[in-house]
Amino acid sequence: MRIALDARAIFSPKPRGTGRNLADAHRLIPALRPDWEFILYHQRDARHCPLLSPPSNALHAQAGLCSHPNVRTRRIDIPGDRFGLWFQARLPLAAWRDRIDLLHLPANAAPAWCPVPYVVTVHDLIPLRVAGQTTRWARQAFRRGLERALCNAAHIITPSNATRDELHEEFGLSRARVTVIPWAPDQDIAARLGDDERQEAIRRVRARYQLDKAWLLNFSGSSRRKNATGIVEAVARSAPNLRGGLLVVFVGCEPPAVRAKLEALAERLGVRSCFRFQGFMPHEDLAALLSGARGLLMPSLAEGFGLPILDAFASAVPVLTSNLSSMPEVAGDAAVYCDPHDPASIADGIMQLLDDAVAKRLVGRGIARVRAFTWERTAAAICDAYEHCLALQPTVARASRLWNSGKMPEPPCAR
Repeated sequence: MRIALDARAIFSPKPRGTGRNLADAHRLIPALRPDWEFILYHQRDARHCPLLSPPSNALHAQAGLCSHPNVRTRRIDIPGDRFGLWFQARLPLAAWRDRIDLLHLPANAAPAWCPVPYVVTVHDLIPLRVAGQTTRWARQAFRRGLERALCNAAHIITPSNATRDELHEEFGLSRARVTVIPWAPDQDIAARLGDDERQEAIRRVRARYQLDKAWLLNFSGSSRRKNATGIVEAVARSAPNLRGGLLVVFVGCEPPAVRAKLEALAERLGVRSCFRFQGFMPHEDLAALLSGARGLLMPSLAEGFGLPILDAFASAVPVLTSNLSSMPEVAGDAAVYCDPHDPASIADGIMQLLDDAVAKRLVGRGIARVRAFTWERTAAAICDAYEHCLALQPTVARASRLWNSGKMPEPPCAR
């Protein structure tokens, strides 16, 4: 069998959650199916991809993504890639010419035309669920791409039951057409360091980022759903003695306009000295930054999974997160919960997180809970989903031909 992956997220110069998740899973998948061939389609020079080499921590024995004999990368491009033509035309054409048996589309959408069967990963419905998250045009485009994917995909993968249930509520998608495959902690972050090595790494990031107090960490980014403003407002409501001995470090505040807006809000509320607003950081700094933190703040308005929660558990760091979306599903009884729409609730959660007895209890629960999330289980489940799709190939191909010809009166996702 020949399996292909839209691997653009893996080849990004600054790979984020999806790219790292795909890389962690696909380091293991080829060894589980050595008689299959895997092709990674991309648009960038592989020499500059930080995820193609073996994990950086020497304690990690996993092979690099491209070290398996049954894996090859293929760079395909299109001049002046406008209107999504790489995804809509170049990728499907390459899959057809390469006689791909199954194409994995890992980012919520499918092309309008695809001559080979495909499986789609739907991470979340955030553009449809969070007001002000994106423009009206982008929201409509997201819905169209998602509807097309749900109608024509051989199967759907989601990282959480929450996303699966939202697909059922929003589109009437049968739950039987969905496999829930959770992610696992980042392999570099989860790798256990010796205590001396860990303390030295923490000292380095403390000096590099001028962290002269204890800190809480938030992976912010530019997305409204990450609720950075809610954290700033919550800190402003906290007791002055608590604020005086603490920093909140925001990571991923890009572009600069996002950072400037948060800085202005903190200045206006009189708590600017309580924050460090950082852009994208080198991945090698994140493990120490997280493991040295007093806690992880993740009061998001919505998540498709909530991977930083597992990273914090693996790093023995207590977590504050939201009481909605997928986050309780991931965190279980190992986190402090808040209402992300209420800064007072977030402030109360921060105060609980900083209580030593509460933090100790949460760390123990988190270490126990994270053992249930492994990349070995994730990789095996993805292989099973691929095999399920391959077994359905004749039915899927016929349904796709009928749908594209206009002879199918109702999409498969409505059945």
